[in-house]
Parts: sequence; structure tokens; C-alpha cells
Amino acid sequence: MRGGRSLGEVRVGVATGLWFFPGAPGPSVVSTIVAAEQAGLDEVWLGDEGPARDPFALLAAAAGVTRTISLGVAVTNPYLRHPAATAATALTIQELSGGRMTLGMGAGGDLALGPAQLKRTRPLEATRRAVRIVRAVSNAEATEGYTPVDHAIDRKGLPIYIGARGERLNRFASESADGVFLGGIPFSRLATTLSWARSVQRVRASIYVNAVFDDDALEAIRPQMIWVLIDTPEETRQQLGLALEDLLLAARALGDGDDSLARRAVDDVVLDELVLHGTPKTVGRELADRLAPLGPDSIGISLLTGDLAGIIGPAAEALHVARARAG
Repeated sequence: MRGGRSLGEVRVGVATGLWFFPGAPGPSVVSTIVAAEQAGLDEVWLGDEGPARDPFALLAAAAGVTRTISLGVAVTNPYLRHPAATAATALTIQELSGGRMTLGMGAGGDLALGPAQLKRTRPLEATRRAVRIVRAVSNAEATEGYTPVDHAIDRKGLPIYIGARGERLNRFASESADGVFLGGIPFSRLATTLSWARSVQRVRASIYVNAVFDDDALEAIRPQMIWVLIDTPEETRQQLGLALEDLLLAARALGDGDDSLARRAVDDVVLDELVLHGTPKTVGRELADRLAPLGPDSIGISLLTGDLAGIIGPAAEALHVARARAG
């Protein structure tokens, strides 16, 4: 790897962790990260979906009350913040945490960019530029878009991961990043996506899947999977028999409080491609069986419910089962 310690690098075997969107109050998010560390998990990633609770601020807070768990953003985008500002923030958390920070970058989606009325233009070029600038800030080097100053923070070795579902960004990750964060990808597309991400060199891979542990939670999140499908590559939608115009129509209806079209689009076949469900032991065994053959460096569960305190126990149990089964 090009940078410093990456997520899970010092662990024996596959690392385990959680991803969640910081939709709960800030103290609850920080408490969840502390609970994940106490439960023996190796990493936590926070989503960045634009003008919500800021994941960087929350990770900075968590850095001061944790000691071992790796902290990551998965993923931020190059449009809402200048990459130099993103770099300075991530490097500050790297400093506060004693080297436990990883910066995940990607092109961003509608949830992140829509509220700010921004368009995702030339995503590969924008992400490539952002990664170049982040590395320049980290190394105190000049580059197009950044001129170092004496008071700038510079800490070499900030790991940069790319979080994407499409081919071009994953191939770019294999060329230029330290790793990839693969989340929200249908199970039947994971092997292909990972092959793109390791087409040039074998970068580290964190693979995260959606999981719930009871039928009520499964039905609650069914319509929300519409957002994953909208931001997925066209080839994947075609494989699942879905048309983008139908998904956009369903999303508009969902925003107006009608989830019937979203539920119809996310039928049981599509749902099984996107979500593991069952008891913690069942989810853990299936997680290991599906992901271990791919050779990931870390595996994790994306938490899809707002009850962080209630789900951390089942999720940690599932991940301990998965780690033991994966060897």
C-alpha cells in the first residue's frame, strides 16, 4: 500500500466493522462507535450524504474516546468541499486518532448533491483530481489546485479508499488508491466489481452488505433500496430487470409519501440481491460464505435502521460468526 496503516491492517485475518449513516443525534453516533470498539469490531465507517450531521466532526469526536477502532468516511465526494479542505479535515482526524483515519472518496449521488443543487459532472475526472490534491496536501507538495503554505497540516500516510459501483472508478482505484469500499452492490455483481478494483494491483478491499435481523425491519427498508438502485450502474439495473425511469418515478412517489411503486420495484428477488436477513448467526454464516471466497481485507454490515443502540449487539454477533467461519 502507498500510505500508512489502513483499516484493519494490524488485525489477524479478515477485519470486521460497521457502516451507517449519521442520522441519529451526534452523541448517539459517537456512543455507537465506542460500543462497536467494545464489542471487538475493528472498524467503523460513516456515510456522507451532504448537509446532514457531518461525519468528519463525529469521527473527530470519536477519536478522543476510542483507542483501537479504525475510523473511516465512506464516502465523501469532490463537489461539496474543496479536496484540500477535505484533506485537512481527514489529516486532523488522523492526528487526533493516532493514525486510525481512512478517507473514502467517490463521485457522490443524488442524496448528497441534490439538496445543494449540484450536478455530478465528469465524476472520474473530479475524483481523480480530488485524490491527487489530497495526496499533495498530505505530502506538503504543490499540484494544480493546491499550493502548500507554512501553516498547513501534513501527515504522510493517510489511506485513501475509493467507494464506487461502476467500472471506471473501480479501475481508477486499482491504479491510484490504497483500497476500495464496496457497499450496496448486488451479490451477483460483487466478483465482477472487485475484479475491476484489482485489475492493476491488488488494493485492499472492504466489502459491506446490508443486513437486518427481523421481518419487520426487512419490510421497513424494502422501499429505501430504491436509492441504491438509482445510483447503481445501468448494466446492473439491466441485469436485475429494472428501468431507471421506473425507479425515478418510484423515488418521486416515495418522497411524496407513497411507497407502493418502490415496493413493487424492490421485489423479493431484488431484495435478496441487496439485503441479508435472518438471525445474527444466519446472517453471519451467509456473510462469510458469500464474501470469503472474494478475499476481502475487511467485511462489514451496513446498518439500515435508526435504532443504533438496539442493533449493535445483533450486528456484532453476526460479524463474530462471520469472522470465525471465514477463518
